[in-house]
Formats: sequence, structure tokens, C-alpha cells
Amino acid sequence: MQNKIIGFLITFQKSNPEIDFFQVGLKIKEIKWNNFYIYLWGFGEIEKCKIKNKYSLSFPLHDNLLDRNLLISLEEKKITIENDWLGAIPVFYNFKEKIISTIPNFCLVDKSIHPEGLNNFFEFGFSVFEQTPFRDVQFMRYYSKITLGNELKIVYKKDPVLENDFLSQESKEEEVIEKMKKYVEEQEQQIDNNIFLPLSGGYDSRLLAYLVKDKSRIKSFTYGINANQSKSEEVVRAKKIAEIYNIDWKQIKLENYFKKDYINKWFKFYGFSTHLHGMDLFEFLEKVLKYSKSLSLLSGIHGGLYTGQVGKYKEVKNYKDIINLSFNHNLCVNEDYLLETSSNMKKNFFKEIIDFIENDKIKSIFTVRIKGMLISYLTTVPEYFKIPVWTPFLSFDIIKSIVNIPEHRRNNRIWKRDFFKKVGLNVEDMGLKSSKFNVQSFEIARKSTFEPIDVPLMKKYINEKRLVEINEILSKKVSIITIWVEYLSQIRGFGRLLRALKINNKFLRALTEWQNIKAIEKSLKL
Repeated sequence: MQNKIIGFLITFQKSNPEIDFFQVGLKIKEIKWNNFYIYLWGFGEIEKCKIKNKYSLSFPLHDNLLDRNLLISLEEKKITIENDWLGAIPVFYNFKEKIISTIPNFCLVDKSIHPEGLNNFFEFGFSVFEQTPFRDVQFMRYYSKITLGNELKIVYKKDPVLENDFLSQESKEEEVIEKMKKYVEEQEQQIDNNIFLPLSGGYDSRLLAYLVKDKSRIKSFTYGINANQSKSEEVVRAKKIAEIYNIDWKQIKLENYFKKDYINKWFKFYGFSTHLHGMDLFEFLEKVLKYSKSLSLLSGIHGGLYTGQVGKYKEVKNYKDIINLSFNHNLCVNEDYLLETSSNMKKNFFKEIIDFIENDKIKSIFTVRIKGMLISYLTTVPEYFKIPVWTPFLSFDIIKSIVNIPEHRRNNRIWKRDFFKKVGLNVEDMGLKSSKFNVQSFEIARKSTFEPIDVPLMKKYINEKRLVEINEILSKKVSIITIWVEYLSQIRGFGRLLRALKINNKFLRALTEWQNIKAIEKSLKL
């Protein structure tokens, strides 16, 4: 088995942190250091996850902070924590109590609300600008350092993305592919496990399938997002790619990821850092492990953001436009229902980055940094199933090369399309019959039961009338009209028309707001 640290807690108080959420046999190592208790958890041998006398959360093991990583140093009079250039592993801390952890709930002692932090959480759908919804709990900025001794100190390192040479040299597409291929092959050589590739048929997982040298090691799985999951575009294309490379592939059918047990487990993971989402990954991984054990996951996380999927960014002319960098897909609470309106943190963040984000390439990096709090579950959750994660899409060197592909080739990923044609992976041109309807989540949710919002508690923060309305909508059977609205919205032309007429799926809108509000309610009740 590979060795991997996946999380930690540092506190004055001796503790017994609950971390084995899926009962897979995770181990905890307790270290008493000066006046602090340090808890490191993961699998394999924790003590072997050290490099240059520092504990590393990397996989495979390295001490590079220009890739996904976190380093913990135990020095004579202090403890030092350093994160990577993207902040890919979120770390939370409580200045007052001197608690630091990868799990936000462990840092929450005083439940006093930070009004602006709460407002930002509801607007974005996750914690941003280094501040959570709770006054005493903050989180590390990308490429920064915490030192903990007699006091807790934060140090911001010089940002390598803002160096003059970051955008100075244009990349050649074939060199970018070769650089990624070399990265993947080098990791392959260090990994004993089979390579778990969640194959969606999309550009990033398809490219990863090409990059793996020994394809006999790949165990690939796909789930569909259509009501008939087998006809989903993701499943049909993934099956074809697996056939081309003779990859061991299976379809996973998802059925009930909004169940209460999954929601409660999600909250234990992520608390008030992000809204209650991503439970589909729990069901997916549980079913994957019935077919295959001893896996490491090769992830395409964030790949599309760098490689040109989003096309031209919306302008960021003032602090209100920062939301355009988040690509939160409106998975938040409608601002009309928020009771707090201050924006000081947003304004300060805008002042810090305004001189650097005229270029869409830099914007893509800040999107990953902002959205990392939301998306990091894709790399964190598998590790709580004992599946270590690795990816070329969090490497500074590779991302620098990708964003420097000429803009006319990078926009809309033209360079990738042409590459797939060259190597016979252009599944878009193979006449495959499939459905693009993205209704699986809606279909599962409308058959699920959701715990009502505690209106007396949450009306201090959200419009009371809307809270009552959300409870009413989610407690009733979804109407046939709502079902038709959802399916029609998936059809090109109809979707645009419905948006113009301001006709939307009221059930999904209520569910999205429930997922945000319930995360805070649960935190207040800890």
C-alpha cells in the first residue's frame, strides 16, 4: 500500500478527531510537540510521508510547493505549515484558539458570525477571501505560510504567477503535450497501485487516457448525467475511448446520493467551507471500490479552465465583478434574500489583483484559486476512501506552459481538438448517438427527502419569507410543469427562451439555496 497523509489537526487540547468517515481503516498519528498536540491522519505508514524532515501531504511524495502539496515542519520552538502555489489543499485556522486543521469544523469554538464572511459564502456558494462565515475561523491564502509558537503568524510568499516572465514565452503545443506526458510517466513509475481514471469522454480525461504509458494499469469508470444514464454523452464517449485503447472500463449507475447519511458525512468533511454538494462522488467511489481495490486516482481537475474551455472571460472592472472569476454557476443564494451587504473584503481583494487580471490567462489562475475551496473535494474525498490522487493539472510548470499556448489556439480548446484528430480520439466526429441532457441530479433530487430549514434560527441571516418558501417547495412532490421546464431548458433555443421569460426550475433553485443555508445551520448547531 502507498503511504499518504490526507489531513491534520494542531491544537492545545488533547483530542480524538473523528476522521475515518467511510470506515476504511484510516490511521491517526499523535505527536506531542512543545505545548501542542499534532494529529496526522492517512493510510500506510505516516512516518514515511516525510521528506527533508518535513511531513508532506503530496502524492507521490515530494517537497515541491509548485505542485499539489502541503508541508509541516516541527522545529524546536515552532510549527510551520506551508501550502502550495494554488492553495490546492484548504487549511483552516483559529487565531484566538491557536487551532489549525484541514477540517474546518475542528477550528470552530465560538460560533459568532462574521457578517461579511457569511454574506460572501452565500453569494459565492463557498468561503472566499480567507474568511469563513464564522468570525474566528479563517483559511490560508495560496502560497503562504503559518508559523505557530507563542503566537500564530501568517506570511504571504511572493506569487510566482505575478512574476514578469510568467507570460513572456509562447508555448508550442507539441512541447506542452510532451511535458505532460513526461510528468504522467514519471508518476506512473513511482506508483504501485492500478491507475483509476474517471473517464467522462471530455477533453481532460481523454487527454489523460492518452498520456498514460501503460494502459493495462488503467481501471476506468464513468457515470452518466442523463435520466437514462447509459445513453448519456459521457458514458457513450467514455466507452468508445476505452475501446480504442483497450482500457478496462465500467459504467457506474448513481441512484441516491442526496440521502441523509451522505449529506451528514459531507458536512463532517467540509462544514461551513462550502455548500452541501458533491455527495455523488461518495456514491461513485463506494461503487467503484466494489469492482477494484488498490487504486490511485489520476484527476483532470481544473483542466478545462487552463486549456481554454471557458473562452473569453467576462470583464472584472470593479469589485462587484469578482464573482465573474468564480464560475459558481449560480449555485448560491439569491442576493435579494441576503440581510448583510458590506463588501470590504471584496474591495480589498479587487485592489490586490486589479493590476494583474487584464489578461485572461492570469484570470484563469485566480479562478482556480478562488474556486479551489469548492472543487478541492475532487482530490480530497477519494483520499478518505484510501485512493491517493495525482494530476498534472496542479503543476505550476505544466500550467504555465498550457496558458502560454497562443490565444487563438487556446480559446475554445482548438489546440486540443486538433490534437485529438491527430491521434484518433476525436469522438465528436464518430457519429456516436447519445444524449446531452444533464438531468440526473434533478431526477435523483426530486425523489429525495430534505430536512426542513430551521426558520427561527436562520431568519437572522436570510429573508424569512424565502426560508418558508424553500421548505414548502422541497416538501411537495415536483409538479409535471417543473419537470417539463427542466427538460425543455436542456434544449438549445428553448433554454435561452425560458431564461429570457424568467422561467426557471423553482425546485432546483430552492434546492441550491437549501444546500447553502443548511451548511450554515448545521454549523451553528455543532
